[in-house]
Amino acid sequence: MEALRSLEGARVEEDFSLSRISWVGTKGYARWYVKPYTVEALAKVLLLVQERGLPFVVCGNCSNILWGDGFFDGIVIDTRELKRWKIEERLVIAEAGVRLGELVKDTCECGLSGLERLWGIPGTVGGAVVMNAGAYGACIGDLVEWVRVWREGTFLLLSRDELNFGYRSSNLKQCIVLEVALRLRKDDEVSKISLEEVKNARLARLPKGKNLGSVFKNGDTFFAGRVIEEMGFKGYSIGGVRVSERHANVFISEEGATASDYVRLINLVKSSALKQKGIRLVEEIVYAGSFV
Repeated sequence: MEALRSLEGARVEEDFSLSRISWVGTKGYARWYVKPYTVEALAKVLLLVQERGLPFVVCGNCSNILWGDGFFDGIVIDTRELKRWKIEERLVIAEAGVRLGELVKDTCECGLSGLERLWGIPGTVGGAVVMNAGAYGACIGDLVEWVRVWREGTFLLLSRDELNFGYRSSNLKQCIVLEVALRLRKDDEVSKISLEEVKNARLARLPKGKNLGSVFKNGDTFFAGRVIEEMGFKGYSIGGVRVSERHANVFISEEGATASDYVRLINLVKSSALKQKGIRLVEEIVYAGSFV
């Protein structure tokens, strides 16, 4: 597609191996891979896919994305070069590709508090806002002032009153986030102390090995990891994917793991939870690409 090959302000590759951006080494390919260097270039790509009716996936750090093993005959749009951010008084305005962990660290160093409990979440700001990422009782949605998005071919600025954040959810699922404004507070010492406490707590509980973080959402009355552990799945494996012995809601990718292994293990755990516990587990991870 000549319009894509000649796109300015972006890196464009054809027949792209998704293992290069997968956190767990799955085997799929995409027809096109585009990494815009500016929001303006991203806008051009989005308008192009709209005009041509092309299938596409927008991704950031891919830390919670399970890519399929098949061939995705579409465009993968990687936002990680959109990493500019600034402070206007206590309002932090960040492009979608800013790494959340880096923003937490940098804002704390600037004496701004509010993000520190989110340290260690490996995604980008755009993805974090869409899924309302959170940890230790804090969610990024609590801090959002406004979001600039692309939705159904139109660029919009959505105020806080137009956003609907829930547990690991938002009404931004059908949007492409371009830029986010977060309202923080001035609090030099508390932010530094809290960040160190979160670092220590998170490092103490994180399983080692390639993984996508929490596979399932917690429910109102249960913790998904505890449910999986009580069913005896710790250490259980299918193909190259194993339930972590340290945290049962994290699945570890071994050498040769495939997306099919993940899906089979996920479906087994889900069906077992429903049958044994009457609990319907819902995935926190996101499926993308083509599954075979």
